[in-house]
Amino acid sequence: MNEVSQWLKSGAEVQEGLRLLSIYAPNRHLDTLVRRKPAMFAGLLVEALSKFADNAEPLPARKRTGSFREKWPFLSDPHCPAELKILAADKISAYHNFVTAHEQLHSCTDLESCFETARKVIENYKQNRKIDSEFAYFKEHGTCLGKHEIFAESRRMDELRSLSIVALIRKRKNLEGSIWRIRNEISKGTKPHLLASREERLRSKQRELNEVNRMIEDFEKRK
Repeated sequence: MNEVSQWLKSGAEVQEGLRLLSIYAPNRHLDTLVRRKPAMFAGLLVEALSKFADNAEPLPARKRTGSFREKWPFLSDPHCPAELKILAADKISAYHNFVTAHEQLHSCTDLESCFETARKVIENYKQNRKIDSEFAYFKEHGTCLGKHEIFAESRRMDELRSLSIVALIRKRKNLEGSIWRIRNEISKGTKPHLLASREERLRSKQRELNEVNRMIEDFEKRK
């Protein structure tokens, strides 16, 4: 059994893994990421070294588990909550973003691109799992778990529909200000660990603004 095989069998301790990485597959960018956040990036270290283990074989192809609609049949029900239908589209996007970013991990050429690609992998994985929780709960209980942010957004949309035209115009101004501030935060590039949440807030505020604009336009057409 070679060194890498022994390391994997003994639990893949990070510091020993970094030593092996320097011998078998030197990669200073991966080394830096793992040293900074070992809990987050240790899996990448294992993946990079596993190919050097005894009798290393390609990972088996993932078995087909049925289509998306077969796994979550309630999405075809006309009475399925609108929030779950929106999350279905988000789930598909998150999955494809995860796969694309994962494939790009080993072609990163500098630390910044490596960190950004790894961030995309993790954030899209987390988003996919959050939606899975909502779907699994609805499939079992027939009611919404309601922990995903989309449900809070849906409640805000309901509140918008009860506002007067004067309140809607005031709301539009507030939303435009919020969107400008979030975009400004993103453009500055500060606190990169907040980028995913800022992007999600931006999308949510934009959807609210779109709805407010639609309601104002409908009011003006009725005048």
